[in-house]
Amino acid sequence: METAGWSEGRQIAEFFERDRFARENGVRVAEVRLGFARTEMTVEPRHLNSVGILQGGALFTLADLAFAVASNSHGVVAVACQADVTWFKAVRSGKLTAMAEEVSRTRKLSTCVIRVTDDAGELVALFKGIAYIKATPLGAEAGH
Repeated sequence: METAGWSEGRQIAEFFERDRFARENGVRVAEVRLGFARTEMTVEPRHLNSVGILQGGALFTLADLAFAVASNSHGVVAVACQADVTWFKAVRSGKLTAMAEEVSRTRKLSTCVIRVTDDAGELVALFKGIAYIKATPLGAEAGH
């Protein structure tokens, strides 16, 4: 179901660099393969909540971008229709990595599991997302 022109991971990464919210919050795409993506974020004071630990939305943004890239890595628009996250460990600093793996893909649904880990490789959170696969080539909706 891959669309011509979107088969290279670098093209997918460049497309998702347009995600202004993720970019402005320090999240970057580090790796893309078909059905896989890795995103990274260095935890900064702006990412902390009022009790001094990583704000949930910051972690969700990191994992959500990995989910978006992995589910769209086939070159066809896939939009989230369900996502949930379970936090296991509080974080105050360091680099976080989200690795998304597409564990199931049907004609209409992409299901991804995203593991968020810290510098030591310890599991910080587990995110699961389901995306609806549209018939639109990636970039066509935004006029790219």
